[in-house]
Amino acid sequence: MLRPMRRMLRQVAGRTSLHMPATGGRAPFRGFHAYRWDTTELPITDDLYHPTGAIAQAEALLAARADAGASLMLSGGSTAGIHAMFLYAAKRGQPVILPRNVHVSALSICATAGLVPIFAEPSFTKDGRLYTTAEAYARALDAHPDAPCAFALHVDYEGLVSDLAAIAQAVHSRGKLLLCDEAHGAYFNWREDIPNAGACGADLYVQSAHKTLPALTAGAWLHASRQVDASRLRSMLRMTQTSSPSFLTLLSLDEARAWMDARGSRALGRMGLLLERFREQAARLGYADGQCDPPRGLRYDRLRLVLCAPEGGALLAKRLADLRVDVEMSDTAHIVCIVPINGAKGALRRLLRALRSTARMRNTQDQSALRHLESVPLPMRPTVWPTRRLPLHEAAFAETEPVTPAASAGRISGVTVGPYPPGIAWLTAGDEITQEIAMLLAQTPPERLFGLDQAGMIPCVKLKAE
Repeated sequence: MLRPMRRMLRQVAGRTSLHMPATGGRAPFRGFHAYRWDTTELPITDDLYHPTGAIAQAEALLAARADAGASLMLSGGSTAGIHAMFLYAAKRGQPVILPRNVHVSALSICATAGLVPIFAEPSFTKDGRLYTTAEAYARALDAHPDAPCAFALHVDYEGLVSDLAAIAQAVHSRGKLLLCDEAHGAYFNWREDIPNAGACGADLYVQSAHKTLPALTAGAWLHASRQVDASRLRSMLRMTQTSSPSFLTLLSLDEARAWMDARGSRALGRMGLLLERFREQAARLGYADGQCDPPRGLRYDRLRLVLCAPEGGALLAKRLADLRVDVEMSDTAHIVCIVPINGAKGALRRLLRALRSTARMRNTQDQSALRHLESVPLPMRPTVWPTRRLPLHEAAFAETEPVTPAASAGRISGVTVGPYPPGIAWLTAGDEITQEIAMLLAQTPPERLFGLDQAGMIPCVKLKAE
């Protein structure tokens, strides 16, 4: 029998996972029976969209931990929660304020729901990482007083944590709702050093449990403040997820919450100590800490591991993969690792062993391989952001034609395109493609981009005949 998926996953199972899902390849508790426990809504189970039994109990326990007015379990990832938040907060034709490094899922709901994305002016750290200040949100809201909400990112892939309390003050003082992407901060509910988005003032926020906790892929949470109509929010969620949610994913969410309630605070403390010791050891090998000198008012999540790569992020990631260690992402000069809480010691030990090997390779590395990888551009931001020529919701559903990235400058994109991970758009549907972005698209391997078609072409809005 041909079983390609099983063959693929068996090959992955024996590797060291420093990427999402943050299970580390192990369940938090023993006795997980996937096929035996896979079920659906029955009189003896529960209904995610009208919970009265176990789901209601699990969500109540979660809300108490997050100090939320209501918490909803998601089997469709934070994407489903982001879509539900926007459907709750804004109506068709209204502008919504977004950061430039917004996840593509927010742009998707703008297109399908007919919302008008307005980007707040971005700022940059010394090493070029993007963030958005409270002052930028204030200016954007003042320029668009009809915007009912603003959307913020609390923590990004590299662990840069925003000044969300200041952003919340700027948004709430203007009578608007604050929505928040805290996908990479699900463990903030058990942290003392970093408060979760709700504690900082977010009205609605999502957390991807599978990114930092021992939960299955696509397991996430949508939290609401006590001022939010939770019944209406749940009705919006019904529009963004399947009517048959995975009970195994929901189970893993509750198992992760229970494990964290019982052991999480101690495990996080141990993990923090292990990571600081690991950074010292990695630095002696030439892999310095990639989290340094955040702007005033910002901080780094020290449980996210970012290492500088003297040989370049792509080459280091490839070398590690050859040693059966897989990282979450790489850019021009760094690698980013998601370390599993349950199993951090073993994962870091294997990573350090692999880094010792790669450090030796730096002195005797295959120059042809190095030249090849240096010729491959890695995720970076454009120096100039594109100009919008058509409304997002119009361009996203317009008739398109495939254009090679190299020939796309001057055309209007019919899709939202960017590197994945981290899922941040270089351009959105309706933007005019600049020469710089065309070059980035042409030189980046298609498999590292979202938005291109199967042939690696970019769908552009079809030109009208003269």
